[in-house]
Amino acid sequence: MKVFLCEPIHPTAYRLLGQNAEIIADRARMNEADALISRMIPVGRAEMEQMPDLKVIAVHGTGTDGIDLKEAKKRDIQVVYAPHMNANSVAELNVALLLSVMRKTVYARRLIDRRTDAADAASIQGTDAADTASARRQAADAASIQRELRGHELKGKTAGFIGFGAIGGRTAEILHCGFGMDCIAWSPSLTPERAGQHFSRCAASAEDVIRTADAVFLALPMTNATRGFMDRDKLYQMKQGAVLINTSRAGLVDEEALREVLESGHLGGAATDVLAQEIPDPDHPLLKFPGFVVTPHIGANTDEALYEVGMCCVRQILDVMSGKEPEYPVP
Repeated sequence: MKVFLCEPIHPTAYRLLGQNAEIIADRARMNEADALISRMIPVGRAEMEQMPDLKVIAVHGTGTDGIDLKEAKKRDIQVVYAPHMNANSVAELNVALLLSVMRKTVYARRLIDRRTDAADAASIQGTDAADTASARRQAADAASIQRELRGHELKGKTAGFIGFGAIGGRTAEILHCGFGMDCIAWSPSLTPERAGQHFSRCAASAEDVIRTADAVFLALPMTNATRGFMDRDKLYQMKQGAVLINTSRAGLVDEEALREVLESGHLGGAATDVLAQEIPDPDHPLLKFPGFVVTPHIGANTDEALYEVGMCCVRQILDVMSGKEPEYPVP
């Protein structure tokens, strides 16, 4: 058995795969593959045509929007995934991003860096100049720095979830039990009973969440229906001073509209793990806002999550290739 794998997976999962199959990383040998593990690479018709012997695609995570499922079914290729196994990892990042915006930790570091740069520049002028500049900065900063970095507590505020799968549910548990937040959620299939299991109440609609929450978390899959979901209108429907958090997919948010709304001062801030430009250029228009925080798609990038997801993918490939039913076939 030959498995095409050109992206890193957890070392333990890699060893297990290597003990049972030949691992191919060279795209020139894709045509030999019986199986494929995909973390971020898209697999459409063209890729499947390059792999005529392909029998199984393992999605390294939950999102299957990068796989042409119809084409895979047509070619009798089994697609499997690893649902829920990175939920705690992404949920913890959700909380970290919210705290970063509310307590202005990233902006605080920027201010410290600027003061350091200013001190370095003054030191070039000589000891006396440096001492004088330092004294002036400290006098000026003493009053302004605390005002500029005044943040907000999470306790007593409302966290709202649009989409409420494993990640949303786990995030709600942490925010309610750990920080005393009220939690509301909406998804097309959400019931009051399931919402209650995660210390949340069921909202009547997505708009209800948007208008009510102090922090709105996007936990939706990427589909044609959800692309651009948070547009200008919905962003302005959010409460004055509210915060938007997105660790799902970049395409859910209209980034130009977000820039406009942040510039207007309507939102208190925003944080994302999934910009369209995953590692943004220094002049990216959103980076100029003190209340904007970005990470480069690291939500599931913890050792624990990578182990669970990687092992799940490898086990399922071995099952399919040996004629067994996989644990998590894509529905």
